[in-house]
Amino acid sequence: MHIMNAYMHVSRASTQTITALKAGKIVTCTMPGVDERLSEGRLRWGSAEMPMTPAYWAAQSWMWALEEPEHFRLGRSLAEELIACILGGYGIPAEVGLAAYDRLRPKLSDPVALTDEGRVHELLSEPLAVGNRQVRYRFARQKAGYVAAACRELPDIDDALPDRLLRDRLMGLRGFGPKTASWVVRNWRASDEVAILDIHILRAGVDLGIFRADWRVERHYDLLERAYLDFAEALGVKASILDSVMWMTMRQLPRARSIRAHQARQTGPKPRRLSAQADRLAIAG
Repeated sequence: MHIMNAYMHVSRASTQTITALKAGKIVTCTMPGVDERLSEGRLRWGSAEMPMTPAYWAAQSWMWALEEPEHFRLGRSLAEELIACILGGYGIPAEVGLAAYDRLRPKLSDPVALTDEGRVHELLSEPLAVGNRQVRYRFARQKAGYVAAACRELPDIDDALPDRLLRDRLMGLRGFGPKTASWVVRNWRASDEVAILDIHILRAGVDLGIFRADWRVERHYDLLERAYLDFAEALGVKASILDSVMWMTMRQLPRARSIRAHQARQTGPKPRRLSAQADRLAIAG
């Protein structure tokens, strides 16, 4: 992987230009000026140097697309991606989820090895090596049930289904809601037809004004997803990459303070591309 250094020339005129150095070559991206409106909406592009503006999200997504467009993929097959996403998610530290995934993944060479819930529970109950520590996996019994159920149904899942239909099929699996099912489809297909609407994406969307503050994932997933996908389209970026970029950025911001207050304290730092490893570890769909 080539390290890409990015820097920007931002103009208050009609356009702003992002310049990046990749593999020794200069590449540029031009987007509308700071005060230009995004599509037909009320949002303005803002400065690409200012975190959380539409232009910032567009610039970061462009840089990721240049260097590592599928940095979010975890598995080499649909089965591996399913296992990775089941073992990650809410309440599971990313490193712990990956360690559990690395333990179970070799077992997939045997088609029936992970269909036994008791055996999966035994594997998840043994301490995991995370860095220099031995840690225990939370929710071992619950997730063992999800893994075993998914592995039993895998032969009946048509991997050739269109993205949204595959997402709908995965939602029929035990323990799968739209977020986890979308996570699998996004990772496996690099799909731009679904959205992984976790708390970090919700925070970003509410701050931008593309989500209503009273929308909830449990009741308004379709509305949230449509608003998110429309936003990605208006930016001209891949929804699959934008989701990852938002996740990596928002998880680093203080939760107790408003994003607007955080922005006000900024002095216009040049956007930086976060590491691919950070997102690979982010099994928190």
